[in-house]
Amino acid sequence: MTSDPSSPLQQALNAGLSRQTAALCVQVLAQYPVDTAQVRQPESNFLELYAAAKRYAGSFHQSLERFGQTVGFPAQSRPGGVKSLDRIVEKYQGDNRLLPLDMLAGKVVVPTLQALYNVAAQVGEAFEVVAYRDRLLRPQKSGYRDLHFIVNVSGHYAELKIMHQFFDSVDGYEHRLYEIRRSLEIRAQPVSLDGPEVYPVLESVEPLVLDTLEDTSRELFEKAWLMVLGREAGELPVVRYYLLGQVPVKLEERPGEGAALVAFDPLRGGYVADARYYSAIKREDREPVREISAAEFERQVERLKKTGAE
Repeated sequence: MTSDPSSPLQQALNAGLSRQTAALCVQVLAQYPVDTAQVRQPESNFLELYAAAKRYAGSFHQSLERFGQTVGFPAQSRPGGVKSLDRIVEKYQGDNRLLPLDMLAGKVVVPTLQALYNVAAQVGEAFEVVAYRDRLLRPQKSGYRDLHFIVNVSGHYAELKIMHQFFDSVDGYEHRLYEIRRSLEIRAQPVSLDGPEVYPVLESVEPLVLDTLEDTSRELFEKAWLMVLGREAGELPVVRYYLLGQVPVKLEERPGEGAALVAFDPLRGGYVADARYYSAIKREDREPVREISAAEFERQVERLKKTGAE
């Protein structure tokens, strides 16, 4: 019997989740049936909304800390408490002037996909859940993934994200790309000074930069997701050996964890762990790079030791 490709279970399996984790995913979807796209802030006045966020920031932070203690994972609210007013005004433009749902925001960071859904199942015990979206199954355009909640804080809606720790780390780097993209996107926003809207023209190189950064973000998050799935599946580290010029290098890539690198550098008198060797291997822009066997790696190390001893 063919599985229904549109069913939540099949979508979860297609995303790469194990059957056990996929079952948890389906349970959480059933627990919180309202999608985040269906909700709006109860407060319609911009300034009143901002004042409410400032007023409830402390209590939201305390609730989030208690929740983190209950589930046993790090939980924190947005640094500074409330979203920057400049950032809010920037988003509150154009024809679709929706008041943001993330003026108050927090996150819980967990180490595994199962923990992600186990924590998500408990959000309703600590907060009044207004809406939920599984962004592991329906990632952002950038490829970013998490479990996304909108919760009610005394009549003010706030954002709560349950994140895998690997995506949390990657997000810190990708955010720098996002800031550059955002600065270019702002330049392209229409401007109206009591007259017809004028659309600024991006300089010839700027669309290229914008498109490239978007592609880079998607590739970064897609690779992050594959690494998370690899670690969940218990994939073994992949070990490769290279000769970078005259330097033998051992590179061990660990799914969901990162890369460990050692090189025998005769100029520094032994084994070193230097990220510049990793960059040189990946880009091949310094010395000639050749993949070698483990035995050849050992022979090259011994050769350099003898050369250094002479």
